Amino acid sequence: MLRYPQPITLPGRKDLPGVVLLHSFTGSSRDMRLLANDLNAAGYAVQAPIFSGHADKTPLGPLSFGPDRWLAETQAAVRAMRREYGRVVTFGLSMGGNFALRALETMAGVVAGGAFATPLVDGSPHFARTVHRYMDYIVRESDQQADFGAAQGAIEHQRAALRHLAHLTIAAAPSVHVPVLLAQGGQDTVITPQTALRSLALFRGAPASLAWYPEANHILTADPHSQAQLSRDVLAFLARL
Repeated sequence: MLRYPQPITLPGRKDLPGVVLLHSFTGSSRDMRLLANDLNAAGYAVQAPIFSGHADKTPLGPLSFGPDRWLAETQAAVRAMRREYGRVVTFGLSMGGNFALRALETMAGVVAGGAFATPLVDGSPHFARTVHRYMDYIVRESDQQADFGAAQGAIEHQRAALRHLAHLTIAAAPSVHVPVLLAQGGQDTVITPQTALRSLALFRGAPASLAWYPEANHILTADPHSQAQLSRDVLAFLARL
């Protein structure tokens, strides 16, 4: 049975920056629930929106929109948080990390940010598999049908669009001078773990750091080998701002 996620909005202290958390491709705000709760317990306001195509749980939902729409949604979340709290920090999981970093590079008021298990430099070698598994899940848990063959062109188009966004992020990374936190699991089966080291090297003008979780897989915000420590690492990062 499908569960339909809702965006997360948690108010916090006005003297602390607001935090925007951005979920993964085919994921939702549930990716960020544990981290959001941990940050909010420490006083931080948190907003975790849901990208278009991800809340309605249809087989082709994440393929029906693209990076331009999701970047606009990221920007809207940042602007809303900035109106309330002045300073904003953006973090994202996997694909969401790309949007978090892009906001860091291009938006006023974003004072720091980071990306968790984000395929920035090398992309995701298993992108099509990720989409097919999502489609399988939706079909299995509902009465919907999906034409997997017809989806192939949309999958390739989406992959190319996301890589284009990543290349923009990569090109602007050397101009970043605010704190950046990257995080990566050593047992990641979705992306190549060593890509995080190459991503870290891009931010040569910033105080950038990498949190490494040797036993964790891809969803660092929920993996028992990383979830609690990631929250502690993010809180320590925020405390230094």
